[in-house]
Amino acid sequence: MFQKNQPRVRPKTFNVVVIVYDPILRTRGNQRLTQYMKWHDPRKLTQAMIDDARETSGGYVNYRVVEYIDYDGFPTKRTGFTYTEEQFLEVWEKDRSKHVPGMTSFKRMFEQFDLYRKIRSKNVSEIWLWGAPYFDWDEFHWKTPGDRIPYQTDNPWFYRPYDIPDVGKTLWIMGWNYERGEGEMLESYCHRIESVLSLTVGKGIWDHKRNGDNIWNRFTRVDKDFPGESEVGSVHYAPNSRSDYDWDNPAPVWSYADDWLTYPHLPRKRKLMSNKDWGSLPGVPAIVRHHKWWMERIPKAPGVTDGFANNWWEYIVNYDEAIKKLPPPGATFQKAKVAMYAE
Repeated sequence: MFQKNQPRVRPKTFNVVVIVYDPILRTRGNQRLTQYMKWHDPRKLTQAMIDDARETSGGYVNYRVVEYIDYDGFPTKRTGFTYTEEQFLEVWEKDRSKHVPGMTSFKRMFEQFDLYRKIRSKNVSEIWLWGAPYFDWDEFHWKTPGDRIPYQTDNPWFYRPYDIPDVGKTLWIMGWNYERGEGEMLESYCHRIESVLSLTVGKGIWDHKRNGDNIWNRFTRVDKDFPGESEVGSVHYAPNSRSDYDWDNPAPVWSYADDWLTYPHLPRKRKLMSNKDWGSLPGVPAIVRHHKWWMERIPKAPGVTDGFANNWWEYIVNYDEAIKKLPPPGATFQKAKVAMYAE
């Protein structure tokens, strides 16, 4: 959604490598894992992500897949362990307590798929992973040069580099699960949005009690904490939610959420909002409708306000250029002291 007469930003293209871990099951008639389990088609979900990002960013974000890698195998963990077909099927079909824990090794992944060269030669800024439950990656990961972030934080989930090699520029790795659908894919992406905006616009703090006047903290207000004064909310909490994931709540609350469609102009016009405001497309679950509604309200106008770009999508997808062009006020750009590093 883009408001009529609202100034637009120029579209930008971002190159992506998609890696689909979809083993061929020799003991199940040579079917792909997705086929045998009747799970979602990762290519269709990938296209849905491309379309959703373009639509909700007002045309600014244009993802282009420069390479699909369909891999007949399982990812390798940092311990060196890799499931065999028999081991994985035993875990999934018989005893899930036998799952072997441990994070996927991104270092190994880079070596296996020659990713460093591909990132450099194809100007890749993101890698999108598709896999099954127990493939053990996070919803999102990102690595900045030297692990430097604008503001220090005490929340380790905001910055998640693990053992991703340093490629001299910021790299995003999305970790998706084709057992799940478009809504869960969008949820992972929206958590990425929360992460990077907390470390830029939020100045490292996403806590209304500690930094309540900050514009990012204001954007995420919900009625539960600010009765009659909610804004857009967060990924887990719509303006009217009473608990996590309560996106289909029919109870109306007063909200300023639509103000953010014209940011930095905030007319302060409240309206009653409920699950009906996310849309009512037949067959589209509330998780999809809410997350797209939420993403549409991420500011996307040209210009600068209080030292930050009015187009917050710049931080989400064009991070290096955004902070170089307009260094966040008071930023120190030091190595993250609290982060999800490899153990």
